[in-house]
Formats: sequence, structure tokens, C-alpha cells
Amino acid sequence: MPRSRIMSTSLDRRRLLGGLTGSAALLGLSACGVSESSDDKKDKKAGGGGDTRSLKTDNGTVKVPRTPERVVVTDNYAALMLIDLGLTPVGVPDGTAVPALMPKKDYERLKDVKTIGAAGSPNSQAIANLKPDLIIDQFYQAKTEPLRDIAPVAYFNWGNSGALWHEQVAKVARAVGREDRLTELKKQYETRLKEVRSTYRKKIATSTWAPLSGGPSGKFFLGTPLVTVMREVGLKIGAKIPADEAGFLTKSYEEIDVLDDCTALIYPVQFDGKPTPTTQELLKQKLWKKVPAVKAGRAFTSRHFLMPNYTFAIGAVDEIEGMLKKL
Repeated sequence: MPRSRIMSTSLDRRRLLGGLTGSAALLGLSACGVSESSDDKKDKKAGGGGDTRSLKTDNGTVKVPRTPERVVVTDNYAALMLIDLGLTPVGVPDGTAVPALMPKKDYERLKDVKTIGAAGSPNSQAIANLKPDLIIDQFYQAKTEPLRDIAPVAYFNWGNSGALWHEQVAKVARAVGREDRLTELKKQYETRLKEVRSTYRKKIATSTWAPLSGGPSGKFFLGTPLVTVMREVGLKIGAKIPADEAGFLTKSYEEIDVLDDCTALIYPVQFDGKPTPTTQELLKQKLWKKVPAVKAGRAFTSRHFLMPNYTFAIGAVDEIEGMLKKL
């Protein structure tokens, strides 16, 4: 998979990644791995007396269960990553299970999961009551550090590390010992990529694309983790998004002519088919309606604009295939 760097502007990155977080959403294979040592015996805190292993994380090497079963997550992305790996967390942040923000099957698995407080403000008592054998965090290191007294905390910094979505998924898969499941998902994804690349070779070679979404105060964002999938399909990315970036570039409405080189555009909608409020504002703009791809009827919607897991990535490839059919 190509190394497309996600822009290190953490505010914009958090805003877009945070677009999957509860009602606020109504509005990315790592060097970190698992190493095992022969003296890994037993650790009561890391699994109720079960065998443990040493896991390299961004908060040091942590003793974790070999096969965690009761996992609490402190962000919604990790919840969807675990679901993809066949493991339902026992605790998630408030507002994680929102039907408009995820496939129905994922919502059904998460809707009855106990909540642990707002994202970024984990409730230690609520977490302790769930008796977790592992806690996974990607954004809130200072808040989750004290939770080590309850269970091992695996912190994988996604908020400003520049890691891509599939790298982050790989870290989580290692943390819960589900690399085999990850391998299966990667094979399914790569199969779909090959199918679409082969079937639509000519259209891919003769078109230029860009993903974008609405932003605050007369601005819009160019790019999203979806860019990595678009590149792997073989699409040429325009709008002056640098080749080594996935985007998160902030532009004003007055700069919308940056999209003029694009044959097609992709913007986000929720799983209920509605654009996010900030994107709705963008779509109302007269300047938007004058963009060549928009005038040509080639501004397409995607429910899989953010990338928390391979199911979303496969869904994005399916959507891109539908778009290519319409060119």
C-alpha cells in the first residue's frame, strides 16, 4: 500500500477524524508491533490470571493478554476496528452507536454496549465496573494514563502521528491478537481493488478526482483517509493535493476553483444518505455549482468517506466502482 502521508495539522485532522464521534458527527502497517518473551508468564491485571505478552505501544511496552476478551475503547474508531476484527468491545464512548454513522450490522452489534462517558472524558468507575482485560486508546493519552490501575492501556497515537488508517487497524489487530482476521480482510480488500482496476482501466486512466467536505466559517476540506483507497484503485488525485498527502487541506470557498482540474468529485454523506451540515452548506454555494465536475453531474456521494476499518474501505471501493460506471 502506498505511503500517503496524512497532513500533520492536528486540529484539522482531529476535526475530521472526530466527524465519526456521536452527535458531534452530525455535522488515518506500523512499526509498533508485538514482541513476546519466554518469561511472559501470568499477569492478573492483564487478563485475570491468563497468559500475557509484551505489546509495544506509543506509551511503552505493555503486558496484555494473549487473547483479550473484554476490551474497552475510548474512541469510536477503535470500536469499529474491533467490530471488523470480530470482537465486540464491552465499553465504548457515549454516542458511539448512531445509525446514521455506520452500517446497520455494526450498529446492531454496538447499540447495547455499555458506555464509559464522553469521548475524551472516560469515566474510570464505569470502566472498572466492566472488568476489562484491555483498554485501547488512540487520542487521549493524558486522560487514559490513570486507567492503567484498572487494566493495561494500549495507546496508539493516531491524532497527530500521521499513521494511515490501515496502519492503525494493524496496531489494534496486534493488540487484540487478531492478525489472522486482519489478513482475511486485507485479502478481500485487495481482491476488490484488482477487480475494479481491471474492469475500469480506461476510465481510471483518463479521469482526475478529489474528495472534499464542508468546513466551518466559509471553508472546505480537501482530502480524507478515503484518498488512500482512491489511490489504490489507481485514481489520479487532482485539486493540487500533494502526492505524499491524504489531504486535510483547508480552503476557503473563494479557492474552490482548485477543483477545476477534476473530472469527478466525492463528498460525504451519512449512512442515512444525508450530507453532514457543513457539507450541506458547501453544496448550497453558487461557487460550488459552477465547478466543472458539478455542472457535468460528476459530484458523487460516499458513505465511506472516513476509514476506520477494512469494511469501510471495501465499501468505498464498491462506491467508486459505481461512480466509474457513470463516467
